[in-house]
Amino acid sequence: MINKQHRKAFSMITAIFVIMIMSIVSIMIMNVTEKTLKSTTHQYQKEQAALLARSYTELAILYVMYYDRSSDCLETITDHFGDATSGYDIDVRIKYIGNANLLAHCSASSIVATLDQNITGFYSTISLVVDTYIHYKDFDDPSHRDSTFHRRTLQKL
Repeated sequence: MINKQHRKAFSMITAIFVIMIMSIVSIMIMNVTEKTLKSTTHQYQKEQAALLARSYTELAILYVMYYDRSSDCLETITDHFGDATSGYDIDVRIKYIGNANLLAHCSASSIVATLDQNITGFYSTISLVVDTYIHYKDFDDPSHRDSTFHRRTLQKL
């Protein structure tokens, strides 16, 4: 027959073994949960930056369409979206391509290319190259490095 003391020792070893297995499984679940949370946060921030880039690109096109170019041209738009510490910094840079007569008052740094002054019709319009940069800090990065989302758009006015 088996001694009662041996049965108690076997039960103790079984309980310790089960506790060890459960703790390992718990650690694995916590690790997967942490990675999923970081991935979701990163995806959210990138999607937010993409939506902001699209919105500010359309805003820049709207501003340029109604901007009075008789004295100068609109070259940059800067803004901040969100709170001061974890928001998004927006930097929109606008370059022009088009007829030299229409871009006469623009600075040389904002003109990509000019076409002959005597061209009429379809080629006498202005085109824009809009570069939109969205800078933001990654929530889950311990060193809080900046991430940048860039969108380039070519738009004919």
